[in-house]
Amino acid sequence: MILLDLDPNVVKPGWTPLLITVGLALVMVLLFRSMRRQFRRVDTNFPEPPARPAAAAPGPAPATPTAEPTVEPSPEGRAPSR
Repeated sequence: MILLDLDPNVVKPGWTPLLITVGLALVMVLLFRSMRRQFRRVDTNFPEPPARPAAAAPGPAPATPTAEPTVEPSPEGRAPSR
């Protein structure tokens, strides 16, 4: 079953796909330039981080205990029902 009865020797790509491709390339270049400009602004807007004291070891902050109550298991080994 042939949907379109066209001779493959006559069918050629038209100007429309070429114009769409060129348009997409132009949009990508403009977006890249805009993104580069935005990244340059972001780098200059951040304040300097505060200096860390030499005695503090680098790494994650110590965990703080939570105020949640602990539930002790019942003698049968199951959690008590509430």
